[in-house]
Amino acid sequence: MRNNNLAYHADDRYRKIYDNREIRKITNIRSTGGVMIKTGSGQKRKVNTAAGRNRRPKSRINRGTVISVIVLASMAFLVLFRGLMITSGYEQLEKKNTMLSETIAENQKLQFKIDQTLDLKNIEKIAQNTFNMGQPSKSQTIYINLEQSNEVKKVRSGNSIIDAVKNFFSGIVEYFA
Repeated sequence: MRNNNLAYHADDRYRKIYDNREIRKITNIRSTGGVMIKTGSGQKRKVNTAAGRNRRPKSRINRGTVISVIVLASMAFLVLFRGLMITSGYEQLEKKNTMLSETIAENQKLQFKIDQTLDLKNIEKIAQNTFNMGQPSKSQTIYINLEQSNEVKKVRSGNSIIDAVKNFFSGIVEYFA
């Protein structure tokens, strides 16, 4: 019976036996704190037999792996989304450029028409033919003398504050009247 007890075996032999899956299934070791075993030199050593059993079974996918996959997927999504936004921006830019070139061509045509209509000979033809206009006669000509002196005369009034206030209010009344 002493040979079947794992507590009396040497430490390395115990590990070899415990790591064997078949023996682990057969043996019924129930210990929370470990087993005290004697080694060959007479020292007692505590072996933790429950260390492997109390751990949660490892999931097949590591959390770090999942997080890194999520981060990489989000970065790839951002790159693709950014490319999509750039492409749509280029399409809008091309539409605006075509509209601009069409507008410039139309403006040039309109400017040419305006230049043609502002020709003095063309205006004279339209006035004579369409509106029955002609050269003015001497009786229709009126001369105006526009020569006036460009001088301003300043009239001095009283320097009192009362006169200044009266002039201010009279100016306001004249403005609104």
